[in-house]
Amino acid sequence: MHAHGPFDLALVVEDLEESRRWLVELLPEALPTLRRVDAAASVAEAREYMHSSRYQLAIVDWGLPDGTGEDVIRDLIAATPDAVAIVATIHDDDAHVFPALRAGAAGYVLKSRPREEVVSQLQRIETGEPALSPSIALRVLRHFHAGPANGMATQPQRGEEVAHLTQREVEVLRLIAKGYRSTEAASLLGLSPATVASYVRDIYRKLGISSRAEAAMEAARRGLVA
Repeated sequence: MHAHGPFDLALVVEDLEESRRWLVELLPEALPTLRRVDAAASVAEAREYMHSSRYQLAIVDWGLPDGTGEDVIRDLIAATPDAVAIVATIHDDDAHVFPALRAGAAGYVLKSRPREEVVSQLQRIETGEPALSPSIALRVLRHFHAGPANGMATQPQRGEEVAHLTQREVEVLRLIAKGYRSTEAASLLGLSPATVASYVRDIYRKLGISSRAEAAMEAARRGLVA
């Protein structure tokens, strides 16, 4: 999987002061290339920061006083499509995990875990790996292993699986699933970043997904990536 970063600017969005300070302190330990880490206590404050700076990384609590992490993630990715958003929360249930991934989160870590464990998980994003607490990774695997019993469609046959995507969309999906950023995929395909971004929007709409994590899982399910 392709590497992200190096990260220069990061934003922490957390309403609890102690947790906010904890995240601000551990981020540079996990990602030494960071030049600045800003901190917001609400969706509104986060939007003020995002209006004046382009963040490559955001660590976002899901429950905020004036909204949810979904609001922050969608605004972040709309402003900077290649930005990485990680949800940091205490909740490890399906009602929080899957909405976060669908919103576009590239990772989900539990603040209740030891500091060194969270640091290790965040370090993975620079190598293109999703930052997932072990219990969250297992929950995602169980969800997909459940198959039709969990409301999932039966896996299509190879001849059917990409019938509703154009060949170019398949190429874009494969690169995005491998961890390439939109600008990098554009360079590899000889396209403009705006054109690739348009393809990504069409792919998400056709597949009924809304995050890179879901795109990677869809591509793997369809045999597009190993």
